[in-house]
Amino acid sequence: MEIKEWLSTTITRRDAIAATVKVGAAVTLSQAITLPFATTARAQDATTISKEANGEIVRHSACLVNCGSRCPLKVIVKDNRIVRIEPEDAKDDAVFGEHQIRPCLRGRSSRWRVYSPDRIKYPMKRVGKRGEGKFKRISWDEATAFIAAELKRVSEQYGREAIYYNYQSGAYYHTQGSPAWKRLLNLTGGYLNYHNTYSTAQIATATPYMHGTYVGSHFYANRAFRSGGAVWPESLRNADVRRRSG
Repeated sequence: MEIKEWLSTTITRRDAIAATVKVGAAVTLSQAITLPFATTARAQDATTISKEANGEIVRHSACLVNCGSRCPLKVIVKDNRIVRIEPEDAKDDAVFGEHQIRPCLRGRSSRWRVYSPDRIKYPMKRVGKRGEGKFKRISWDEATAFIAAELKRVSEQYGREAIYYNYQSGAYYHTQGSPAWKRLLNLTGGYLNYHNTYSTAQIATATPYMHGTYVGSHFYANRAFRSGGAVWPESLRNADVRRRSG
């Protein structure tokens, strides 16, 4: 059927009632089925009940890698060591905006990140040529003093344009704390900023052609949808707070 024909098709009252009955039956049937993804089904899992009996302790954390999603994680600990990572199951998909946030494989593998032999746990200073892999451990006071001295030296010798603030990092707390670092650099003379990101650059380019201008959710606080970007639960909740606050 052509689009014009479909748009011009007259819907009778009988057709509307029949369609409504079918949709209602489908919804009723879906609510009667207990899937393994439901919170109620997971709560009855024998392995969940036996965690404490096995000496396991459940701790709550989040995926704090270089990602803004911050998916909640359940960290299962035994004998003061992480034994596995599980997704948070306090919510299910029954209420819009309060659905279960399922972490990706990177979040589920956070245990390997914590116990990686290559994990840097303290400041390391390069003592050989670049690329040789020769470092020595230094204190935090030595590290901050060295960074301050290098910032001063580069600024005086090459100008503030030589101070480049890089976007990427290995952990989310760097991304979250970037405004403080940029504020510090601005107060000391400025810096060279990056252009765009490796995270949402594609979204910023594509969405004006697909949905409209790429702007934040607060511009659409009084609307039922968000134009541009993904509709994250945090964005929807923030928009609702702004709308109710006037």
